[in-house]
Amino acid sequence: MIRSDLISALQKLTSHKYIEITTRGDAAITAALSIIPKGKAVLIPEEGGWLSYPKIPKKVGLAVVKVKCDDAKINLADLHNRLKEHSCGVLLYQNPGGYFAEQSMKEIYSLCQKENCLVIMDVSGSIGTRLCDGVYADILVGSFGEWKLVEAKVGGFISAQEKEIFEKVREYCQLLEDPENLKIILAKIIELPERVLFLTQKRKKIIDDLKSFDLAHKEDLGFVVVVKYKNQIEKETLINYCKHNNLPWTECPRYIRLNKPAISIEVKRLEK
Repeated sequence: MIRSDLISALQKLTSHKYIEITTRGDAAITAALSIIPKGKAVLIPEEGGWLSYPKIPKKVGLAVVKVKCDDAKINLADLHNRLKEHSCGVLLYQNPGGYFAEQSMKEIYSLCQKENCLVIMDVSGSIGTRLCDGVYADILVGSFGEWKLVEAKVGGFISAQEKEIFEKVREYCQLLEDPENLKIILAKIIELPERVLFLTQKRKKIIDDLKSFDLAHKEDLGFVVVVKYKNQIEKETLINYCKHNNLPWTECPRYIRLNKPAISIEVKRLEK
């Protein structure tokens, strides 16, 4: 009963009919990439992805090709070129990129469809928002781990538009079976609208406080605030702001955020 309730809730959030609960988000990515024929390449963003994006394809015997980004947003012209230059089986990317850069998911999906390249969209940082839209992805994956929007600290999910694709990926899925963990995930999904609102308000306040700085994609929907700095003084000012306001932060260049000097204020780690 809990499993069916959880899948029903995810169907509403993703617009995908076929869904399975996995042990981890990385387990979902591994399952999705396992259906790609050997000899095909996996496209990933050069920044704003997740730590496992460069690693998992190699584990399943696939080559990796990086797509250029504009502050974690996939560059559509470069995506087009990569699709033409390589035999690409799939694009794996995150929306929003790095948790702060809205992707052009409609245009991305259209470009990939023209070249018979599947699209896997990681929605760990957008579930419960308008950016989690399964219409523009063949496969969605997500994590419910620590510091994610659905912070159950266990599990993930994989979903597909088409039954045929879903049946293929399901063969490779490590399923989460424990009913207590499933119950925790369902409870966190029920709390998701409140959590998204809380984090959005916190992010808005931070952006307003730091409006004189170079903020990356400040108008976009996101759950971190990435602030580029020009010198050591700006860097120290930003770090002191974080310390004074008890805000968790990380330093860039960093693949999962931005490949430039910046401070990423990790709004998504905050709790009410």
